[in-house]
Amino acid sequence: MDPHQLLNDIAGQLRTLVRGAVDGLVGQLPELGEDPSAAGTVLAGRLLAVHDRLPTGDSLVELVREMLGDLAVDSPVPLRLHGWRRAPGAPLGVALVLTDPSGPAGGRAVLGVTPEGPVFDLVVTPGATLTLPATVPQPWSAEASIAVDPGAPEGWDAAFGPGLQPAATRGTATIKVQRTGKLAAGMTDGPGVGVEGIALTVTAAPDSAAAFEIELRGLTASILPAALAALVGGGGTDPAAGGARPVDVTLRADRTAGLRFTGTGTLRVPLPLRLKAPHVSTRDAALELISDSDGTRVGLSVSATAGLPGLPLRVFIDGAGIELPVALSSATRPGLDGSNPRPRFPDAIGTELKVPPVSGGGMVRRNEDHSYGGLIDMDLGVLRLQAMALFRPPDGDAPTSFLVLLAAQFPPPGIQLGLGFALEAVGGLVGVNRRVEVTALQQLVRDGNADHVLFPDRAVERAKEIIGSLGSAFPVAPGRILVGPMIRLTWGARMVSLSGAVILELPAPPRAILLGRLLVGLPDPALPLVRLQAGVLGRIEPAVPMVELLVSLTGSWIVGLAVRGELYLLVRGGAQPEFVLSAGGFHPRYTRPAGVPALDRLQIDLAPGNGFGLRMEAYFAVTSNAVMFGGQVQLDATIAGCGVTGWLGLDALFVFDPVFAFAVQVRAGVAVRAFGRRLAGVALDFTLEGPARWHAWGTGSISVLFWDVELDFDILWGPPPPLTDRRGREPLSVLAEALRRTAAWAAERPAAERTGLVFTPEATGRLTEGSLVHPDATLRVTQKVVPLGVPISRFERRPVPVQTWTIEEVTFGEPQAADGARSLSERFVPGEFFDLTEDQQLTEPAFVSHAGGLRARTERSRTGEGHRVDDRYETVYEPQQEREPSLWPGLFQHEATLPAGAAERLARWRTPEVTVTVRPATLSMVAADTLQPLIDDFTPVDATKDPWETARAQAARPPRFVETWEHR
Repeated sequence: MDPHQLLNDIAGQLRTLVRGAVDGLVGQLPELGEDPSAAGTVLAGRLLAVHDRLPTGDSLVELVREMLGDLAVDSPVPLRLHGWRRAPGAPLGVALVLTDPSGPAGGRAVLGVTPEGPVFDLVVTPGATLTLPATVPQPWSAEASIAVDPGAPEGWDAAFGPGLQPAATRGTATIKVQRTGKLAAGMTDGPGVGVEGIALTVTAAPDSAAAFEIELRGLTASILPAALAALVGGGGTDPAAGGARPVDVTLRADRTAGLRFTGTGTLRVPLPLRLKAPHVSTRDAALELISDSDGTRVGLSVSATAGLPGLPLRVFIDGAGIELPVALSSATRPGLDGSNPRPRFPDAIGTELKVPPVSGGGMVRRNEDHSYGGLIDMDLGVLRLQAMALFRPPDGDAPTSFLVLLAAQFPPPGIQLGLGFALEAVGGLVGVNRRVEVTALQQLVRDGNADHVLFPDRAVERAKEIIGSLGSAFPVAPGRILVGPMIRLTWGARMVSLSGAVILELPAPPRAILLGRLLVGLPDPALPLVRLQAGVLGRIEPAVPMVELLVSLTGSWIVGLAVRGELYLLVRGGAQPEFVLSAGGFHPRYTRPAGVPALDRLQIDLAPGNGFGLRMEAYFAVTSNAVMFGGQVQLDATIAGCGVTGWLGLDALFVFDPVFAFAVQVRAGVAVRAFGRRLAGVALDFTLEGPARWHAWGTGSISVLFWDVELDFDILWGPPPPLTDRRGREPLSVLAEALRRTAAWAAERPAAERTGLVFTPEATGRLTEGSLVHPDATLRVTQKVVPLGVPISRFERRPVPVQTWTIEEVTFGEPQAADGARSLSERFVPGEFFDLTEDQQLTEPAFVSHAGGLRARTERSRTGEGHRVDDRYETVYEPQQEREPSLWPGLFQHEATLPAGAAERLARWRTPEVTVTVRPATLSMVAADTLQPLIDDFTPVDATKDPWETARAQAARPPRFVETWEHR
């Protein structure tokens, strides 16, 4: 659950509890007037008179009494209960008032509570610095310190409640209430939890958000009842024993991060609870907060493994335990309700069986998204079978979804295919209402965990991470279907192993995912000196279109020396075309296109140990704008902080447009260190650009003990670029030629027919050729020579005067302005039309969208002559076919039947003559408001707009056209 949502849920329950408690106190208070000591202060008219003691009330009031005492007038604690009215006419509330020992003039701090909301008011008088010494009542004690910021002459006045904006903090405050002594919750003989003490702390400061902390001191827990713990050899009868050493756990709540455990930053914190007994062991004990429709609870869970002596069977469970409800109601004492513990159903249950030659196991797991996952891995000696499944029942609008992965592995050496190749495993994947999450698959490949999907080893031991990986890589997606085969081939007695899967995601838009894993182990795959592992993820999406490929070398080594790095290819068209090819990443100044991951450098670590390390890394990349490569070598020869470090790096960028140019940055240095501090060193960092004019600049430094010298240089040499006339053709001539081409003009048919026109095959062909135009068509004119509406400074890779081209007018029958026409976008290469800096050449996309044309109206187009057409139904009969007898099995050997043709079957049901004739309806023009006839039997001869407009002009009243029978 989200920590912020959990904080909101608990805060809502606390507000209800406080509202009830304050309502009960207000009902018992007598009529209270204003406190005379508040006159002339920020509390005037708000703070009412003091009450002699804290009245009886609900569970929250009694808890406050246990912490702070009766708040009587003669109490040594300088805390009193007052009436409170936060504003004139506001409902009556109560307030806790802390007064300086010297009197009200020395300062006051007031916490007022109004039932409606409730609303909390914190008011501290200007200049106050207050301290509440630790109170005497046991086992609870309280202490506080409050001070107003000297820069706040008006004091500290803040309100908190539903619908109110967070108020500024005008001072510092620390309030702590703590309890000592043993507290336990749960069953008497276990399971349960216990603490040695509790501390509640509230802090506020101007430079940090107000926070509330609950510290559980000396927390211990037990999972097994005492009798069962003694039976299995765990010992202990105390419900807070069971082998756990005490730990301190702190819960923190604030607006920034919500409610969470401080040790982990989440709603779950591990506990050092271990049980080691014959045939029984526990692990992964944890304390967590849970909130759902059943309320808020504190859960204690543990994972355990158990076996019976003499039997080859082991059983294990994950996440079993108990849950203790959190009571926040006026009827019960606030805190954990230890009298009503609930059993916690395990998150997973599994078994392992070893009966040679058969061995294996399985697991069923409940996931956080309310789905279920299962895994079976059985070795039958002659065949090893694996089955993994995810199932999620219908939930609201989400349908049932499942994912099944099956695999069969053959024992070594597999099924021989020849030439040293062998088929070692086959399998497949099927998913319904599931899709592929490419980002999750990329992370699996980059982490070296592609085998979570492709024939995993030790599947039962790794069931939790495998099922979790399948759930994240193939999430629920209504309407999507996954299907894909899997295969694993080996060569050279398994020195080379290749696992692969092709996963198709259907229906439209379809896409194909290639997932692979190449493993090379030399000279023996069981104990390799050289291990090269390459995880491969490919994606093909025809709808974009896009081809993407990622290769990761994670998990590789050569004679113990780690080898890492990633390769990437992206070819994408459509709205965001891109081309990226990289081995080891990109130039440091390059901004990756959307969807391109940050790649690890190609690296090899030459680190035999004993204080010596040498790392080499490199990269190479090609984009649509530039070519880049670079690398770095790092040396670290130190023992106990003493030794030598050095580095040498290179980053190069080559640009070929508009002219060839390059920039190379070189950095190098060496330093001598003693006990972690530099004694002497030399460093150089410079950049060289060329060749049309050479430019070198950078910094060099020398350091010896406390003496440092730096030298900056910036040198230019060589002749400037020759001033040659590189102008090419003018854009006007090329643009005019492009617009004169037939391909630039097209008549687009409407997406939906507005009229009831039906075209003959001949008309359809002429529409396709362009010699005939649909009456509802729009005229499309576009070109890809020059982007329209934007200033350009280059054309055909050559500089031109800055100019902007637009379409001002289109003549189609009559001239029409292009201002209101809809623009048509085309894709242009930015480097061919705009001046780009080196950074822009690295970061700009390969193509950008600009206007290339427009759509024009065709109201004044010339329409062909109208003519009447015969729109009656056409009836066509099948030709008479010769009768051929066909044998069919019957009572006699030579029984036969004569088939009837389609025309004969139709004739059986046709009447001899037409008895009813339907005459085509005629149109009449009628008044739009009364349907009074204006023109009967209106039939336009020419199917254009003119006859309709003529008829409308003849009508004296606003007309409409209806079929004649509608007004008779």
